[in-house]
Amino acid sequence: MKKSLIALAIAGAMTAPIVAQADATLYGGVDTRLQFVEDKDANLYVDKAEIGVKGSSDLENLDGVKATYQIEFRLDANGSDPMAANGSNVSGDVIMRKANVGLVGNFGIVQVGRQNRLTEAGEGYTDILMGQTNNLMNNDRVGNALTYVTPKMAGFEAYAQLIADGGNDDAEEDVDGYTVGFNYSIMDLSLSVGYSELDGNYLDGTATTGLVEDADLLVVGAGYNIGDLTLGATYEKAEQGSMEDEMYALAATYKIGNAKLKGVYGENFNDGGGNNDEQAYGVQAEYALGKKAGVKAAYTVLDPDNAASTDIVTMSYYVNF
Repeated sequence: MKKSLIALAIAGAMTAPIVAQADATLYGGVDTRLQFVEDKDANLYVDKAEIGVKGSSDLENLDGVKATYQIEFRLDANGSDPMAANGSNVSGDVIMRKANVGLVGNFGIVQVGRQNRLTEAGEGYTDILMGQTNNLMNNDRVGNALTYVTPKMAGFEAYAQLIADGGNDDAEEDVDGYTVGFNYSIMDLSLSVGYSELDGNYLDGTATTGLVEDADLLVVGAGYNIGDLTLGATYEKAEQGSMEDEMYALAATYKIGNAKLKGVYGENFNDGGGNNDEQAYGVQAEYALGKKAGVKAAYTVLDPDNAASTDIVTMSYYVNF
């Protein structure tokens, strides 16, 4: 929790090259999983196959300023054809996760393009298991975004994002959304608060047949380290028209050498009508085989008020590069 959460949220776009002579860093990973969902067949699949390139370079005409860039894709390694397992190839989607450029200097960080929605920092305290145990309401990335992050001062950093996609005619709005927030850390305590509004006409690359209600989202998160034990909490509140959803989650991580034990409990409340509340909890054990590879095993339970609970067991072997 001592690391800058903003720096983590923008996923290393400002990281210097690993090799001094190189101006780009290739990175990615493959995460394979074996999952057993109650009353369903076992599923052996690739959860994610990601690849990206990022880097930075000094600007000779601007002292102390670096230009940054990042492009990141996710590949669908499973495909949508149920008979694909009988063939030699899979035809799946290629998803553009990030594509941005930026400037970094004593003034802070400026970044333009498809990038992380920085309110996700508040979710990071409890979003620590393989399977989604809670109804997290913050979409991880946004397109058409301009971001500014202040320098970190005495453990405090603030940010603002503007979103403008030009996808729909709107005589009243020139900007489709914004996000503001801050992160603060002192000793072993960390706090993140973020608020965002997205207009109903924000497309983000998705076609729409008409405008929907504007969406507001508040995300608050906190974490505390006690030796090898890390505690986390997240609260979210989303409003869209007459719909109002709330979520809170509590999490704990305990490190034992190369192993980690994790646990999460959360509840979701839907005030938009119907009995749609849900409780979710899970535990997970991890073991690092090295800096870039490891194994995980998780047991999670989704227990909605309007349906029977679902037990899920997931095992994973992953390699990053």
